[in-house]
Amino acid sequence: MIDLHSHILPGLDDGAQSLAEALDMARIAVDSGVRAMVATPHCMEDRAIEVWSAVQLLRNALEEMNIPLRLFMGMEIFGTDDTVRLLREGKLFTLNNSRYPLIEFSFRSSGDAETDILRDVIRAGYRPLVAHPERYDYVREDPELINEWKRMGCLFQVNRGSLMGRFGNGPRQMAGALVERGFATVVASDAHSARMRTPWMGDVLELIAERISPTAAEFLLLRNPVSIIKNEDLPPVEPEWF
Repeated sequence: MIDLHSHILPGLDDGAQSLAEALDMARIAVDSGVRAMVATPHCMEDRAIEVWSAVQLLRNALEEMNIPLRLFMGMEIFGTDDTVRLLREGKLFTLNNSRYPLIEFSFRSSGDAETDILRDVIRAGYRPLVAHPERYDYVREDPELINEWKRMGCLFQVNRGSLMGRFGNGPRQMAGALVERGFATVVASDAHSARMRTPWMGDVLELIAERISPTAAEFLLLRNPVSIIKNEDLPPVEPEWF
């Protein structure tokens, strides 16, 4: 498996708080079958040097401790009117320097500003991967946003924790619908620690394989993530309408 959304870099956000905890998270991920992970700390402004330094630090530590986890660089970008400019200036990172930025938004809003930001990102030549849309109140209240964002060209990343019920029934149902109806592109851990919201992915692999199919699990947890980090085109899908 490849985990495209994680807060494993130590000391940068509300994720791993130390190098030791980051290494513990890496061991958990590997034990669950994850072989590569994209580090995606929360960012909305220029943190390029800080993130790059933390990635290099953790890569070196993984090698020293013989932990077989490949680490790629990225960010979980909080979408604002400055997002396109900062992407173009290299101050915000896409996933492994691809055309795919991971973009999150406020959990409570109307969806109007978010739609405008996503449209601007697409017009600039990027293809946004929307982080955990199932957790946004306004998406659950008006799922037509999913249809609109899909028509624009957006992709969707669903959280493992949402599918497992960690965030309540509403996000669980929406996450399940996104996966079952073919809207989800990627399922990722959004891991924040080695104790709560961990990078263990074995249970969600089993859940998707049993609920939908092993093929669906392979696409959501391996094949689509591989295409994204390699900056390849993703095969077109025709999901059921929300």
